[in-house]
Amino acid sequence: MDLQRGTAARLPYLAAGMGRPLFYLAGLLPHAGVDTKLAHRTARASIAPLARGRRVFFVNRRTGLPEGTTIAALAAEHADAIRSLEDGPVDVLGVSTGGSIAQQLAADHPHVVGRLVLVSTGCRLGDRARTLQRRVAAEVRAGKPERALATVALSIVARNGEGLSRAVAPLFSPFAARAGDLSDLAATIEAEDDFDLAACDTIEALTLIVAGERDRFYGRELLEETVRLIPRSTLRVFPRRGHVTVTAGRRFPATVDGFLAAADHASTR
Repeated sequence: MDLQRGTAARLPYLAAGMGRPLFYLAGLLPHAGVDTKLAHRTARASIAPLARGRRVFFVNRRTGLPEGTTIAALAAEHADAIRSLEDGPVDVLGVSTGGSIAQQLAADHPHVVGRLVLVSTGCRLGDRARTLQRRVAAEVRAGKPERALATVALSIVARNGEGLSRAVAPLFSPFAARAGDLSDLAATIEAEDDFDLAACDTIEALTLIVAGERDRFYGRELLEETVRLIPRSTLRVFPRRGHVTVTAGRRFPATVDGFLAAADHASTR
């Protein structure tokens, strides 16, 4: 699958497929932009299952985010990017931190969002996610990128792995050296720390919320509150899936395709 690189307003993207646009807001990658090998691998894996019959735009935050950036400001940049496509309202899918931005986008800029899919995210950060992300941001700001990367990596692979980050941080020094400046990562984390859908305008878009039963960062109570805050939302919880693995396998793209196809059918009746 060939990926085409481009820029929509200020946001870099990788795109593939043909048809109705789907704006895919990535989770929290270490680097801004879409030029790294990790971004390309993530984009390819994200786009391929969803690109049948639609053009998927995989977007990631831009570089140069200042301290004090808000999720509302990031959502406004995404709204500008969608408007620049000149395709009218587009369907939006947001994963994890991208899901926080997608919620703010749909609340603040309803005219650019068609249908909304939220994956591994909720109406605000859960306590575990907030504690973890604050730690990562503090390590970046303190000039300890190897500790920040170790904390993120270990939190994904082990239930209490982030507690080992100090011990294994030296192993991440080569990655930190290649990563360079991670201040954009810290700015995004600090922005999400203040996000709360309960303080936003009501989301009007038809919404699908997809979560893993074993997601350690967004528990059932938080997911159910998210459903209550989005009147036209449906929650699908996949058994035996976690925060990252919820998108693995055929069930995820089939669920998203079914939701979008059903909404298309309803709109033409």
